[in-house]
Amino acid sequence: MVVAQSFAKDFTCGVICQSPVDRFETFLCFCEFSEINAYQATTQIFHPREKKYYDGLFSKRARSYQIGRYVAKRAVAALTGEKEFRNILVEQGIFDQPVVTCRVRSNVQVSITHCDGLGAAIAFWENYPMGIDIERINLEHSNLLEGQLTEQEKELIKTLPYPYQAALTIFWTSKEALSKVLRTGLTTPLYIYEVSKVEVYHKFIISYYLNFTQYLTVSFVSEPYVCSLTFPKNIKIDFEFHIKEIRQTLDRTLDNLQRQFWPIEQNDAI
Repeated sequence: MVVAQSFAKDFTCGVICQSPVDRFETFLCFCEFSEINAYQATTQIFHPREKKYYDGLFSKRARSYQIGRYVAKRAVAALTGEKEFRNILVEQGIFDQPVVTCRVRSNVQVSITHCDGLGAAIAFWENYPMGIDIERINLEHSNLLEGQLTEQEKELIKTLPYPYQAALTIFWTSKEALSKVLRTGLTTPLYIYEVSKVEVYHKFIISYYLNFTQYLTVSFVSEPYVCSLTFPKNIKIDFEFHIKEIRQTLDRTLDNLQRQFWPIEQNDAI
């Protein structure tokens, strides 16, 4: 479905899922805001309650709010068929989680993430909770991220075929994405989200959790970012197909950003 309101360098794609009882689709949206006009145009899509909240924000927080609402509305519109973004209301719940109200469909929710000028969201039916997180690979954050690893994770991370900082970021984003599903955020000790096992594939890895065995997270690198998506473990998804499609499109979206860890021509070898 093509949604009329498009202000940024973005793309939206569907992911086919098979649960034990039905087959359904969830939608991902990524966007890169590289121009000030892209931010300014997003105010046209605000619900009146969102506009009132936005008007009270300071500049930096306002930018992240614009990115988040834009990707959330595109993903929800793709999932529900709603053509008017202003009819989609995305508010904050008691735990700061996004809560969706949509005129054409109920039972729909969204997970949102943003880093720098890049934003992403996954819209899903609330009976199949999901989460998403994106972080920039940053050498200056190595000590912080390493300090959050358990002893088992310190051994596990050595098995990943990635530069060390990228591997640290994979573990961090996998925990962030899970925390969004659980609606705890990172307000609880991170060892609760301990990664107990990883499976390495050609273009992504899958992480499993010690304490939350009902979920798994698929993570991939699109330099200079790592993206992690958390799903219920009993949902079957063709990750080989979908992650390849998402990565290729996201790499094109980010083609103006400098690659620090791998040459551009080597990205598909990861």
